[in-house]
Amino acid sequence: MALLASLASGCINKQRMTEPARSVGEQLLLSTAIERALSELDTEAIRRLQGIKVYLSEQYLKTLDQEYLIGSLRDLLLSNGVLVVDDAKQAEMIVEVRSGANSLDTAAVTFGIAEDQAMPNPLTGAAVALPELAFFKKENSFSVTKISLVAYQANTREHVFSSRALLGGAYDKHIQLLGLIRLRFTDVPELKTIKEKEPSLLPIPSALRPPFAP
Repeated sequence: MALLASLASGCINKQRMTEPARSVGEQLLLSTAIERALSELDTEAIRRLQGIKVYLSEQYLKTLDQEYLIGSLRDLLLSNGVLVVDDAKQAEMIVEVRSGANSLDTAAVTFGIAEDQAMPNPLTGAAVALPELAFFKKENSFSVTKISLVAYQANTREHVFSSRALLGGAYDKHIQLLGLIRLRFTDVPELKTIKEKEPSLLPIPSALRPPFAP
């Protein structure tokens, strides 16, 4: 363990840049789950709204990435011939959107020394953070979106249709072996693209660049 720790300590190269509150992976997981949930909307329900002025009500919707959810629903309706209006007074029909879930769960398992572990300093007694030394590390993240729609006449409040619960999800899994071998499994298209392009995104060390390379 001591030998491995000493070797690993010489290989740690951790850089921190300015980071937003939410990661790229989290945002892509949620937006993918939203898109997949909306893709479950019955085409017959959309057909009943074609050519009709519709107002999307967010009164009963409060969730993460709410703007993206509403924007994606607007896109879906507009591209199918629904006349989406911005003012309820102009609408012939109201469509209310509600969310039962729109979030993600993350779980991690580490065999070895996790990055948040520490040991007391024998001289001062203060806690000293230990460098991560994982023989095996697994991180699983998955997102779920559950939304429902109800449509009714704007003037008479007559019920037109209620959608079933529309469910969408996405996952992103990381496996690390001995700190050197890293594997990623995901069903998020954008993360797959990033994974395929990762080698080309890395800067080439100056010592390995050919003469006159930019």
